[in-house]
Amino acid sequence: MEKSTLHRRISPLLYFLFIFSALFIQAEAKENKKRCNCPRDCSHIFGRVGSVIDQSSRVGKEQQIAIQMAVNDYTQWLNCSKLDLLIKDTNGKFARAASTAIDLVKKKNAQAIIAALTLEEATLLSEFEEVSTTPIITIGSAAISPSQLFPQPSSVFQLNTDISIQMQCAAEIIGHFRWRRVTVIYEQSNNFYSDSRLKKQLSESLKDFSSSVEFDLAFPSLTSLREPETFIQEELKKLKSKRNGIFLLMQSSLEFSTILFKKAKKMGLMEKGYAWIMFEDVVSLLDSLEPSSLRNMQGVIGFKTNFVDSSKYFQDFKFTFRKKFRSSYPEEEHPNPSMYALQAYDATAVIAKFLQNSKGKMNSGELIKYISSSNFEGLSGKISFKNQKTLQNTTFQIINVIGKSYRQIALWSLEHGFSTDFIDHKRKGTRKKGKNCNELASIYWPGGEQTVPKESELKIGVPAMAAFHQFVHVSSDQVQNRTFSGFSLDVFEAAIKLLQYHLPHVFVPFPGTYDELVIAVSNKSLDAAVGDTNILEHRYRYADFSLPYLDTQIVMVAPAHKDLKRQGFIFVEAFEWKLWAALAALSQCTAAIIYFNEKVNGNTEFADSFPEMIGSILWLSITLLSFAHRESIRNNLSRLMLAVWLCVIVVVTASYTAVLSSMMTVPRLKPCIVDIDYLKNTNATVGCNGKGFVVKYLTDILTFNEANIKKIASSSDYLEAFEKGQISAAFLISPHAKVFVAKNKRYVMAKPSFEVGGLAYMSYVEKKLLM
Repeated sequence: MEKSTLHRRISPLLYFLFIFSALFIQAEAKENKKRCNCPRDCSHIFGRVGSVIDQSSRVGKEQQIAIQMAVNDYTQWLNCSKLDLLIKDTNGKFARAASTAIDLVKKKNAQAIIAALTLEEATLLSEFEEVSTTPIITIGSAAISPSQLFPQPSSVFQLNTDISIQMQCAAEIIGHFRWRRVTVIYEQSNNFYSDSRLKKQLSESLKDFSSSVEFDLAFPSLTSLREPETFIQEELKKLKSKRNGIFLLMQSSLEFSTILFKKAKKMGLMEKGYAWIMFEDVVSLLDSLEPSSLRNMQGVIGFKTNFVDSSKYFQDFKFTFRKKFRSSYPEEEHPNPSMYALQAYDATAVIAKFLQNSKGKMNSGELIKYISSSNFEGLSGKISFKNQKTLQNTTFQIINVIGKSYRQIALWSLEHGFSTDFIDHKRKGTRKKGKNCNELASIYWPGGEQTVPKESELKIGVPAMAAFHQFVHVSSDQVQNRTFSGFSLDVFEAAIKLLQYHLPHVFVPFPGTYDELVIAVSNKSLDAAVGDTNILEHRYRYADFSLPYLDTQIVMVAPAHKDLKRQGFIFVEAFEWKLWAALAALSQCTAAIIYFNEKVNGNTEFADSFPEMIGSILWLSITLLSFAHRESIRNNLSRLMLAVWLCVIVVVTASYTAVLSSMMTVPRLKPCIVDIDYLKNTNATVGCNGKGFVVKYLTDILTFNEANIKKIASSSDYLEAFEKGQISAAFLISPHAKVFVAKNKRYVMAKPSFEVGGLAYMSYVEKKLLM
């Protein structure tokens, strides 16, 4: 009885509450209709946005939730209109992204596209007639700056970070620790052109810090591998064989990097002496990794875009995002949003704000103008575009993976470099630039070390059996302490001192031939080679050479003439007998003319008798040669003759001195053999350096019989071979020949000479990265 009574009393109350709720909802609906002044159904679609993302990846999952959240958040403000969202999944097949976007525009009438596309893909997509006027906003991985080959059209907008800024940040980290050689690792994208530009851009950024890429290891996309773990492990063996332990993970998906570090740790590449640097595409997603994956990354440093995460706007977004993400993807244990989610939300917000201002009318041309002039504060920062590129003032957090998470160690920006402002934002004047940033010195590197990993010393090969020790000499004492000396090494050390950084290196004696030394540099047994090594065409195929520090030619060295013919009367042979007779006759005529002219003019110093006259003329012709005559010359005509004779004597004396000097010296400098054909025709034996290239040059170019070539090991052996008659001539490169001739005066260099590339230093450079 009591229950029925209670039921009768409650039922009218429930009925009253139901009627009141219905009336309230109806009144609210009328008020909304009155407020929006819209006679049509509020479910009417005014905007249709297409989105192309890879929902099989962590980034794609975050982007999907963020875009859906943006549509839901802004729909309530769209004046009774609806923003229709069309999300298409590429399932990890990047080749489908462009075709999917075209289908969205052509078949689904999408009026805007938000897609995880590269700039080149978005640019090519805009070339299609169906998509040419449709605005495209690119999100996801960092974008490459436009090039002349792919100029950015007015309908394509980049909301993602410019990759060039990431390159500069990575280069400054490398430059800060004075690393000069790095190994680059990256997962290939679906666009080869993008990959090649990335590598070139990185090389350009590293040049500012005198650093370079020593080796690059490219992995295919993870989705294209049947057994990714096995393939990655086999490829990492290439890094294990390298001496350089500074690795830069330039481009990678989260899934790929997880496997990469798992295998790297197993192979000992995450121990003391190694350093790993990661780009933003992985660092931004570290919050979503399991502790086991982070344990494989201990000591890794990286950087990601810094954003304000303390605002109420962000906290509300984060709360809702975590709830929706956990509901949609329960298998994901870490639902925190990354920068990719924030950018996806802001990209959708730009379109939604346009619909607000346009009163629900979607027009592609007007939308493009609106996006270009947009200026508002989004989750990822200030949303504003210039030349279709975001104008965000990018600042990166430098992080260090430690324990179950990571810690921030510094900030970096193009304007200020490294700083530690994040430690206490209320304090002013705490910014420290570059080398003064002490926080970069407190990093825990792989293996738990706080000491900065050092580059391994360059192994530089030095010819141990060089023929001329004046250029290269390797000696050792009783305790096997080796000493390296010589002109070639002195030049190298002088060049090293001019560098603005320290280049650790160690000399290694190489016992083989020079060609074997080139092969050792080519196969990376040696990093470089220093010595009297010539640049040759066949060597240049295997190694790179520096500029020549000495020009060289191949020259022939032969003995000089031993004796001078008729050495006792060599002064007579200075002139031919006809010249001697002409000079004697001219002297007699000059003396006779002067004598008779003075006699006729009454000079009493000249004798009258015929025998005395003959004697006086003969004596005068002799004394006139040195102007030692005792008779005084009084007549002007005689003086004129004497002046002419003086000129003749001066010319003859100078000529005689020059000819006699030449006759006494040139024979000593003239080789006894000047013709190579003579050596070949007479089957003469010639000598050359047995470890150099001259042997091959004599047989292949100069067509000497190999049996007539004696291989000589040292400079002293050349002299011994000459003296014993074992060789008739020697063929040396000109620097060696000059040293030999300077020490042995009885040997001279003969012509002709044959040009070669010059003496230079060798190294091996990974050319495929720089092409």
